[in-house]
Amino acid sequence: MYCGRHNCYEIMGVSRTATKKEINKTYRKLAKELHPDQNKAADAHEKFELLVAAYETLRNEVSRNNYDYLLDNPDIYMEHFYRFFSHSTPKVDVMPVIISSLIVLSIIHYFHKHSAYNRAIDYALNVPHIRSQAKQLAESERLLDKKFFKGMTKEEQRLQEKKILRDIVESKLDIQGGYQKPEWSDILVFQLLMLPFNLGKLAWFHIKRFYKYTIMKQEFDDEEKDYRTMKVVGLSSTQWEAVSEDKKAALYKKELWFEANKEAYIEERKDLERIAKANSSKYKQQKRMAKKEKVPENWND
Repeated sequence: MYCGRHNCYEIMGVSRTATKKEINKTYRKLAKELHPDQNKAADAHEKFELLVAAYETLRNEVSRNNYDYLLDNPDIYMEHFYRFFSHSTPKVDVMPVIISSLIVLSIIHYFHKHSAYNRAIDYALNVPHIRSQAKQLAESERLLDKKFFKGMTKEEQRLQEKKILRDIVESKLDIQGGYQKPEWSDILVFQLLMLPFNLGKLAWFHIKRFYKYTIMKQEFDDEEKDYRTMKVVGLSSTQWEAVSEDKKAALYKKELWFEANKEAYIEERKDLERIAKANSSKYKQQKRMAKKEKVPENWND
């Protein structure tokens, strides 16, 4: 740090009360004398480096004050270490770095959502009832007439039909859930800006629920029944939107908003999962392997 084991004031030949003007003047004079291009002595280079270090320490008011503090308190090493590096480390304004990082992350986030959306649409095209609806709409609008495919190869016709059906799925079919096209409000920066509002909205929603149904003991309305059913089956709001009305109606009949029905439903699901696991080929294979590897009880007889 600073001038190492040497005294910066002694290197420059000035007192601790020397003014900035005196330090600058002394440095210019000594720099001419000790510069390796002018001074051919064997130790000229080392002396010149020490002079530069001393000048850099004393010419700046902050570093000079820190150095004076070191001279007066030589035993507080860690504090001097912090003072030195906190001053010598370049100061960086973090706000431009944060803003730039958010912009880059938002761009990545937006393209990622677009990619996920495209994959979801491709998946929807392979769902039989969605593809059938899209094809019916295309045929009703005469978009699949042979005249539009004239002169095309079979592969070109297949790709053109896929493009037509994809456009219909995107623009005309009501496919909810994970198929929504990304909008500007979905980007990371906007979501971060809206985070306090959304957290407040969520808190208010649960406070109202707690007041209505825990304190006031009111009967569950349709919105609360819907919310509780969604939570019992373990779906997010986006996933719940994708559930068909028939499946929702079947779940509503179970009245899962009541604790007893909820526990019975959870146990039923666990039983079904155990049965499915027991019937799975992977589980049976693991069981056979475990049986083969089991050591007989009388192996040591």
